[in-house]
Amino acid sequence: MTRTLLASFLILVTSTLQAQEPIRFARSPALSPDGKTVAFSYLGDLWTVDAKGGVAHQLTRHEKHDFNPIYSPDGQWIAFSSNRHGQYDVFVVPVKGGRPKRLTFDSADDHVTGWSPDSQNVLFMSGREIDLPFRTELFTVPVTGGQPKRISVWEGRDGAYSPKGDLIAHVRGPGRWYRRGYHGSANDDIWLCNADGSNNRQITTHKGQDIYPMWSADGKSLFYVSDVTGGQANIVKKNVGRHIGEELGGGPLLLPVAVTHHKDDFVRRARISANGQSIVYECGFDIWIHSIKDGKSRKLNIEVNADDQTNTETLKTFTTGTSEFAWSPDEKHVAFVVHGEIFLMPRNGGKAKRLTNHPAFDHGIAWSPDGKQILFLSDRSGHEDIYSLEPDDPDHPSLLDAHRYKIKQLTDTPEAEFGVMFSPDGKHVTFVRAGKLMQMDPDGGNQKTLVSDGQIFDYEWSPDSRWICYARADGSFASELFIIPATGATAKEPARNITRFATYNGGVTWSQTGNKLGFVSTRKGGANSVNVLSLQKPLAAGAFPNKEIDWENIHLRVKQPAPGMISQECVISNDGTKVAFRAEVDGSEDLWIANADGGSVTRLTTGNLKPTQIQWSRFFFGQIYFRDGNGNCRAIMIGGPALSEPNTLKFTAKMTVRQDEVFLEMFDQGWRALHENFYDANFHGANWKAILAKYRPVVQHCAMKEDLYTLIALMLGELNASHLGITGNLGSPDQQTANLGLIFDHKHPGSELKIVEILKGGPADQRGINLKAGDRIVAIDRVELTPQTNVSKLLNDKAGEVVALKVTNADGGSPRRVEIRAETRAKLNDPMYERWIARNAQRVNELSKGKLGYIHIPNMQEPGLERFVRALYSENFDKEGIVLDVRYNGGGFTHDQVLNYLTGKEHTLFVHRDGTSGLVFRSYDRKWHKPLTLLINNRSFSDAEIFPAAFRTLGLGKLVGEPTGGLVIGTRGITLIDGSTFSTPRIGIHTIKGVNMEKEGVMPDITLVAHPDDLARGHDAQLEKAVEVLREEVIAWKKTRPPAVGASGATNP
Repeated sequence: MTRTLLASFLILVTSTLQAQEPIRFARSPALSPDGKTVAFSYLGDLWTVDAKGGVAHQLTRHEKHDFNPIYSPDGQWIAFSSNRHGQYDVFVVPVKGGRPKRLTFDSADDHVTGWSPDSQNVLFMSGREIDLPFRTELFTVPVTGGQPKRISVWEGRDGAYSPKGDLIAHVRGPGRWYRRGYHGSANDDIWLCNADGSNNRQITTHKGQDIYPMWSADGKSLFYVSDVTGGQANIVKKNVGRHIGEELGGGPLLLPVAVTHHKDDFVRRARISANGQSIVYECGFDIWIHSIKDGKSRKLNIEVNADDQTNTETLKTFTTGTSEFAWSPDEKHVAFVVHGEIFLMPRNGGKAKRLTNHPAFDHGIAWSPDGKQILFLSDRSGHEDIYSLEPDDPDHPSLLDAHRYKIKQLTDTPEAEFGVMFSPDGKHVTFVRAGKLMQMDPDGGNQKTLVSDGQIFDYEWSPDSRWICYARADGSFASELFIIPATGATAKEPARNITRFATYNGGVTWSQTGNKLGFVSTRKGGANSVNVLSLQKPLAAGAFPNKEIDWENIHLRVKQPAPGMISQECVISNDGTKVAFRAEVDGSEDLWIANADGGSVTRLTTGNLKPTQIQWSRFFFGQIYFRDGNGNCRAIMIGGPALSEPNTLKFTAKMTVRQDEVFLEMFDQGWRALHENFYDANFHGANWKAILAKYRPVVQHCAMKEDLYTLIALMLGELNASHLGITGNLGSPDQQTANLGLIFDHKHPGSELKIVEILKGGPADQRGINLKAGDRIVAIDRVELTPQTNVSKLLNDKAGEVVALKVTNADGGSPRRVEIRAETRAKLNDPMYERWIARNAQRVNELSKGKLGYIHIPNMQEPGLERFVRALYSENFDKEGIVLDVRYNGGGFTHDQVLNYLTGKEHTLFVHRDGTSGLVFRSYDRKWHKPLTLLINNRSFSDAEIFPAAFRTLGLGKLVGEPTGGLVIGTRGITLIDGSTFSTPRIGIHTIKGVNMEKEGVMPDITLVAHPDDLARGHDAQLEKAVEVLREEVIAWKKTRPPAVGASGATNP
């Protein structure tokens, strides 16, 4: 049965049996205070149903995602989160229904977690007001509206008030709720704090996930979800008396005990009724209720009578958002892909003609040289194969004019193909299958292997169809370029390595003159750059040119026409004299050109256009085509007005889109990508095909993309692996909340805003702005601040505008007017981060009396590397030792570059006439050779785990802090049919001793866990311990130093 027939069948079943069969994949259930009613989210709306099951009543109806309902303890309200305004906000709605009331207005996501016992405040978590990544804090907002108040002091999620309201149980940690069986430091644990956020204490220490805390009716125990008792994660109960001052003895009472006993699937999103008698939760794809009194769990059968919120079949018109384009050989037409379908249109734009019509993802367009045939890739057979498309209309033989087309499948293998390309003479088709370079006839016949090396990822034909240049990886992130005859390598004409430079080499293009290659390579500086290789030696005076490749020392003829510029893509011009490339300069990725032999670099575009699929026109001299970051096909002429705006090929592409088909295709693409590429062929012990059978039928129950993302996350969680996930554009805030560059006292009891700090480099840190710590803001833009005022609402859409503040001094006095030009929330990140860095550096300086340095590396990518190098040489190279810090480092790929700067060894002294001496000249080539310590924690991810592992292997110093999480896999993202990004872990990372670093965190030499109360007070015990350790290392190092050298050059006694 084809996918289309299956989808139609599922729709028929859904529409005819909706009210007769229980629904599946209802989410985020909550019980009424008396435990008699269950609220839940389904089809993006909120519903309520009797706790015994039956037909549900619809509570909200909106096209956006209403989610996570929670009853107030008095049973009058239901709080929930919804992205009705782009981001998730907190809303409340009467339990009997009515118009929801919005309580939060910030452009950060706000997610409801609970209520205060008196039903006067909603507890929620939000990512606003943070100075480091990965942090979420707890806030309350009055049910009547007003300014939210921050509760937690250093991270808090999923908070729940105790019955008396004096304590809050909450979750801390970087864990993933959907990941099954993970045991490591990157997990979540449950903590308690006082109602004001103070006096934090850790309740659980299990290495697995401990989440969804719920209080018992007497306030002496916590229910939560954990796999601490073995097997699947279930609801467990733990006595917390000793954590709250109760004397209840020790022994077994303090150990968690199992409450539910599911064996086939795990429990999630558990919530207890206010009377403490029942717990409702998700398990598998159903809602369950557990009776605390009798200890029994039962599945809740729910029926709904629901109409579709939006049309399931929609006629969409696309005018942007192409994922690729391909010009016809005569450049009179352009084929392109939008939303997984292939369209064709004249070069002057207009209404595009649809060539394919299938729920599958059609892409990878390749024109035949005569323009009569298009080859493309599609997964319509269940795996990625090559198809041929030709006119099937004798009266209209051209592709643009034809009324009918014939599509023929040319390949049929379980392995995916990519990189389909015709030879320039049209006689052959080449492609890559399972890393091998393949060749076949244009009709799919005579398939054979040209190169069987198995790690080919890129190639290009020579314009005369005699040669093929391909890029082959070597398994260690390096690759080389080879050239073979078009018929395959032989003993006489073997595959020849033309780069002989064992870093990255790829993205090859061949000039139409046949004499030059353009490609991207990682050479000087460790970053990708543009390279041009001449296939012939320079002509001697009077010699006649020829087109034969001169193999002798060919690798030495590589030039870099744009040295120092980082580029990921380049294309050599037809005559081989210029190269067009994408480069990032000052944060803007745009199109540039350079002379192939060097000497001149010119910027062609501005505006961060993010050009890709760059192509030189063969018919319009000096014209370059490219696709911009918004999916528009653009064209620009070199030699025209400087930095002129490129022309946009305007199009209109119409198609009918069925949401159910799109969702099914997204699911299949993701599953198949892992089936073909997951780094462990045994899938960490999971039965990946059985997982497909388990989850795929549930796609039909997802009416919202948010629900589909959750379903896919559950599927990914079965692999118990890191670097998995799906992300996409689920909407952006209708209004962005601006920031003033001020930090306020969140414990201040008044309605005014009390300033505790002015952020350096922020909007308020400007000459002429008269503000200081202790000042109170009593009005914003003439709106007086009262308990009912929501400050975020006043600052929405104010970025770039002058905001007028009425300010009073700490000791009172007449108010004064202060004007600040507000900035976006995103611009708050840098000064907040710099504030944290400055405090750390200052503390190291104080403790070491200026003798030790401090460098935090925020990420293992180019920006983090650049920051590290600058800090090393401009601020720290004269220090006796350096505290390195990769806490809160999200990873990347630059561990080797960083290590390269840190692995200096003393071997020679340069001694001057006056007796001064040094090891080498002061330059960026100079390596650090003095003592180091390295700070790590459970938020040092991926490459920030490879780095400390290598740091230890190389003996560079001691590690201080917390174990890392063991989240280490080489990954790559793919784009799904709707534009979502899906991560595919492809490469395992092992230590030199052969230990797989995935699920094996790096252990510090000195373990010290940071406490949130200390961090909130600015006391970083890990940092202080690192300084203590480093000072001892410096003392020991000094004893190994060579003796001083006198002015005469003799060694002093």
